[in-house]
Amino acid sequence: MELFVFGVMAVQLCVLAALYLLGQKHVRGGDGPETLPAICPRVAVIVPVTGDTPGMRQAVSSLIDQDYPDMTVIFVAGQADDPAVALVCGEAGNDPRVLQLVAGPATTCGQKNHNILAGVRAAQTAEVFVFCDSTHVADRHFVSNLVAPIARGDAPMTSGFHKIVPGDGATATIGMAVTCLALHLLQPIRAITQPWGGAMAISRPAFDRFGLVKLWGHNIVDDFSMGPHLHRFGVAAWPVAAACLATPLSGVSLTRWDDWLTRQLLYLKFCIPPGWLVSIVAVLLLAAPQLLAVGILGGWIFGFGSGASAVAGAAYLAAFTGLGLCFRSLCPRPVALFPWLRGYAATFLMLAWCFGRTFTTNTMAWRGIRYKVGWGGVVKRVIRETE
Repeated sequence: MELFVFGVMAVQLCVLAALYLLGQKHVRGGDGPETLPAICPRVAVIVPVTGDTPGMRQAVSSLIDQDYPDMTVIFVAGQADDPAVALVCGEAGNDPRVLQLVAGPATTCGQKNHNILAGVRAAQTAEVFVFCDSTHVADRHFVSNLVAPIARGDAPMTSGFHKIVPGDGATATIGMAVTCLALHLLQPIRAITQPWGGAMAISRPAFDRFGLVKLWGHNIVDDFSMGPHLHRFGVAAWPVAAACLATPLSGVSLTRWDDWLTRQLLYLKFCIPPGWLVSIVAVLLLAAPQLLAVGILGGWIFGFGSGASAVAGAAYLAAFTGLGLCFRSLCPRPVALFPWLRGYAATFLMLAWCFGRTFTTNTMAWRGIRYKVGWGGVVKRVIRETE
């Protein structure tokens, strides 16, 4: 039994080390900025918006202030009285490159998908679609970097990602930063690369050929549904290291982190059920070893177990901590040692807790709307708070 336990610990350490080694160059920015060709395709940047959350004004402004030469930015709200409408109007002013739309309430898909499709219908002359969230800050070259591989003919679709910039050392703030970092490190591994809806681009011919209007028109989410759908065509998103957004974050509560991570895992359950089932093993592999090591050391302190087991458990914890410090070196803002390690360790426990929550529901709640979801992420019913 002890050999099995320590074998699991060794496998976990190998997985974490491989994740760092395979992804750290990409997270650091890869080989630098992408090169645009002399003639650039016409681009529509489609941004679904809702609410007026902290930092959203800066994010919206940054998506307007791009250096791409031929671009229209289309902001799409669900309702005319959504606070995001006034926010965008204030940031855009009279900029002729900005278009605002109201999509109306979704009835057959997630509201975000509904807004995106309204933006696609309005972008009649666009040759490339760029899809972004409204809560992440872009540098001026973001759209250029994301579109460049498509413009050069290297790929029909690209994806960027984002880095959480911690504003404090709260456990949940660091935990969300570590979680996003882990997903970011997975991006360059082409066999499992998934597009991220907050920063992805696709050519119009590819968008039409892959039938994304039909897919998104009945699905709970854009990116999680898109990944497995594109793999049927033998296509994966081209990861663009330079197309990386910043997400300033502070004061995150454990409840907010819990809800956010549970929602990501529910997307996995709804859209990629086999992947969700396989993740049961992955979650146990990631969450159990440190608890087992602490238990082994505690048992030895109170007279149970052998000294050799205690030494092995301590060696595992030292290696686990060392890998945490490697991940800390990838954080875009310095974080004190103890808060980082506390959040790093808590991430694995939160992952297990949130994964457990996904067993108890087939309903997704988001922004005052609940969605009853079936196999493959298909929306069966949209339930609003007023109903």
